[in-house]
Amino acid sequence: MSYPGASRDGDPSLLVGWAGWDHREQAQALATLIVACEQEDGWAADRLLPLVAGLREILPWVRQWHGEFDPEWGASPADIYAGFLAETTNRLHLTDEALTSWRPPKATRGRKARQ
Repeated sequence: MSYPGASRDGDPSLLVGWAGWDHREQAQALATLIVACEQEDGWAADRLLPLVAGLREILPWVRQWHGEFDPEWGASPADIYAGFLAETTNRLHLTDEALTSWRPPKATRGRKARQ
């Protein structure tokens, strides 16, 4: 899986994650990236929006497969990530509408027209 536009500042390479991650691991990767980009790179809400939207998108599957209490975590991973999502959207003033309506920019193909 890839996360276009999510590479840390100063790293132009495409950020990729292991295709074998389950939904909890995907949520962990996104939450970690959100925190790092916000706290270490100073990303604003508009740059974080795609990552937060991605976390919101996979949360139903985290709830489905990781909704039970996990003694290793001391809680349900789904509840932990839902709490993280709620806190993050509140802090960044991101609405549910903004998260559900976000779409990646259209890819441009071909050469630019000569002028």
